[in-house]
Amino acid sequence: MKQFETKIKFLAMLISLFGASLASAADDPAYVDGSKPFVEIEDVNRQAETWAVCAASYDIMSTIMEPKAPDRAKQIADLGMGARVALGMSMVANELEPDISQERFNELWASPSLAMAEMPQVQLNSILSDAESMGTEGAEAFGKKINATVVICIDNLKSQQMYIDTWQQLAESGLLQMPQN
Repeated sequence: MKQFETKIKFLAMLISLFGASLASAADDPAYVDGSKPFVEIEDVNRQAETWAVCAASYDIMSTIMEPKAPDRAKQIADLGMGARVALGMSMVANELEPDISQERFNELWASPSLAMAEMPQVQLNSILSDAESMGTEGAEAFGKKINATVVICIDNLKSQQMYIDTWQQLAESGLLQMPQN
């Protein structure tokens, strides 16, 4: 995690040095396709992957913002946690039935619970690799690409909240066992 923070702080410094404007992302390329709502992505694995990209992008944006806007950075980090929940729920939503047994739910939930932790990390590594390949001369382009991605992810907050609400209902029903600390 320390290596991640060091890379992000370096990227943040480069972006600020090159004056990247993170305000407008309408025409900038992004790490996700914003042409349709994420919930309309029919392939469950591609939809989960998209949520993972959002989680990773939120983590990067949060780290970039933390020194100058710590409260906003925390809010962005919280969106990343929500994207992780959406990732997991997108993998099981089509299989949920009103009378699902605990055993069946546990079978369904095994893979998504692992994916919620691992898929965002894989996407983070990919995005940071992209940033590294852009080098210092690509810092502004990278900043715009991350910003464009976060904007698209924020455009899908309604879907993300739907998945979070479903997750909370499952937790309240007792089907979803909360992790023990």
